[in-house]
Amino acid sequence: MFGAVRRFGVSQALRASAPRTLSSRWAPQLLKWQAPATRSPVLIRSFQTSYPALSAASAEASEAPAVDQELITEFADLQTKGFVDASIVRNIISPDRMGLKTMTDVQSQSLHHMLQGGDVLAQAKTGTGKTLAFLLPTMQNILSDPTLNTKQDLGRRGQPSAADIRALIISPTRELAEQIAAEAMKVAAGTGLKVQTAVGGTQKRLGLQRIQRMGCHLLVGTPGRIKDIFSDPSSGVSAPRLNTLILDEADRLLDQGFAPEVKLIQDLLPDPFKVSRQTVMFSATVPKEVMHMVKRTMKPDFKFVKTVRDDEVPTHLRVPQKTVFLRGYENALPSILELAKNYQVKQQANPDLRPFKAIVYFNSTAEVNLAAEAFNHLKVEPTEQRSQNPLGRMRLLEIHARLSQSQRTNSANTFRKSSEAILFSSDVTARGMDFPEVTHVIQVGVPRDRETYIHRLGRTARANKTGEGWMFLHDGENDYFSDRLRDLPIHEDSQSIPTAMADMSKGLDNLSPATALTISQIKAAVQEVPLMTRESTYRSQLGTLLQSFASKRHAIRILNDLALNGYGLSEPPAVSPNIARNLGISKIPELVIGHSQQRHVGLGQGSSSTDRVFGGHRSSDRSSGSWARSFDRSDRSDRSDRGSSRGFNDRGGMPRRSFDRDNDRGDRSSGRGRSFGGRERSSGGRERSSGFGSRSPF
Repeated sequence: MFGAVRRFGVSQALRASAPRTLSSRWAPQLLKWQAPATRSPVLIRSFQTSYPALSAASAEASEAPAVDQELITEFADLQTKGFVDASIVRNIISPDRMGLKTMTDVQSQSLHHMLQGGDVLAQAKTGTGKTLAFLLPTMQNILSDPTLNTKQDLGRRGQPSAADIRALIISPTRELAEQIAAEAMKVAAGTGLKVQTAVGGTQKRLGLQRIQRMGCHLLVGTPGRIKDIFSDPSSGVSAPRLNTLILDEADRLLDQGFAPEVKLIQDLLPDPFKVSRQTVMFSATVPKEVMHMVKRTMKPDFKFVKTVRDDEVPTHLRVPQKTVFLRGYENALPSILELAKNYQVKQQANPDLRPFKAIVYFNSTAEVNLAAEAFNHLKVEPTEQRSQNPLGRMRLLEIHARLSQSQRTNSANTFRKSSEAILFSSDVTARGMDFPEVTHVIQVGVPRDRETYIHRLGRTARANKTGEGWMFLHDGENDYFSDRLRDLPIHEDSQSIPTAMADMSKGLDNLSPATALTISQIKAAVQEVPLMTRESTYRSQLGTLLQSFASKRHAIRILNDLALNGYGLSEPPAVSPNIARNLGISKIPELVIGHSQQRHVGLGQGSSSTDRVFGGHRSSDRSSGSWARSFDRSDRSDRSDRGSSRGFNDRGGMPRRSFDRDNDRGDRSSGRGRSFGGRERSSGGRERSSGFGSRSPF
């Protein structure tokens, strides 16, 4: 009888007529279990009579007087009380597996309603166990479904088939999808449930073959690839029994323009009036766009779980944050190295300090490439080929959208498992990614907007751990910076990093031995980076700095000094006449205009046209303003289903490969100020001559 209710959606119609009490659900509710009116001999099954839709029996039980029982906060109690399968609980609590004991608020408060098949909108801050909060009940529901693993569901080898997908999880990025799938496999170990992924940057054909060969119960993927699979009749993958749809990072999915893809995916899934569908959304914030989707896709009696207190201090207000002003952008890499060295010295003196584990964010992929390769070439004695890296055995990794998906996954997993490491990153890791024990988030240059800064910073101080944020930027970016981040508790640090203000256009004799050594180590390492990479990085930074500096001429001078004193080039790389005109910089005397003889990172795959740089846009088709904002964008949202990278480098044991050269920029904001907004400054801040030996206005 209950199967008929599920198939024909009668229970859904009954639920749709129930009164909606949204306001009552906005207050956090602690999970207290209610004894059902009638229990079957198997408690797990009694909890599932309503799966995937609420049945009449469960409706009757919900009307029965509530029996107050002890609040369940321990995972082990889910097994002893018969709510969750023993294999799942064992995977979660065993010390040699996930090793978790106590449930977080979002896990305990959303579990009961999800196990009953109800729709849930959950708001919780990052690092609070949101992934496990939806994985645990989803997998329990699949295991408890009486139609699972019937003869028609099994393939020829007695395994689940490609048509046995019961739950679909949509994530905004490949990295987050891979992270969710990895955790799902841990939870599902030994249960027989099959977890598969469908993400861009991987070969679609191989993924389909894996699903068809091994079967799938839980599919995790990105919107583009999932839409591609389900809309392709020849894919051989369908989901006629799918009854759970989960949107993770719902606010980010909508913010990055995935709403049309999500809507199309929903239309491609089984008719909810024939196969009742549970819809679950997890989100760090609940803007109006998320609520609009809730109204369109969720049943009227959905539950809203909010575990973020209105008076709770968010990460970006409680984490110590410092900004260091650079004499020039050539000082950025030496400053990062000095920061890491200083912390290592402190950690050696105080073993209670956690090892240095940092994410360094840049605003273009080219900068990520260059920084990662340079740090992998560092030597204690720059002139000795066999000299060791001054950072010791620290893992040095990079991640961005131009790497293949397998390389990105490898970098993310290696960084996640490492106790001491630096991950040079674009914005693909800025939201949703969970890396444990991150002590530092370092941002080079001003992020494109306030939200980007906050989400990057959120990669540290997770799971009740401490952390700190650092930003390295130029003095001339003060106004742009303060306009966007003026109300955040960011304090200037002018003492900790002497390297930041060293004049790198001159010799090292007048510098302290430590500063001189750090600069010489970086300069020698950068010389090991291919010339093409250094030139293309200069061009990728051209657009970012033109936006963050009030004076375009000042920005060109800063970049030229970076090319000469930081990248070790004999002269600034040439910029094509068309690009210079479209950027409005063709009349700046310091700019080198011409046609390079080499192919550049921004030319697009295989293109040799010097008019196609900065991400492949033709300069003649764009006006100065719009063109400057559009090229070389950082991979803030990974919407591509194809990976175009050529490789990555990891000094800590990974195979060395050639670096990808594609520019991939995000807009940078600027600004500075000792009180961050409290003092008015001239448009260019303190100007410097091209040699950085003196300061003078233009």
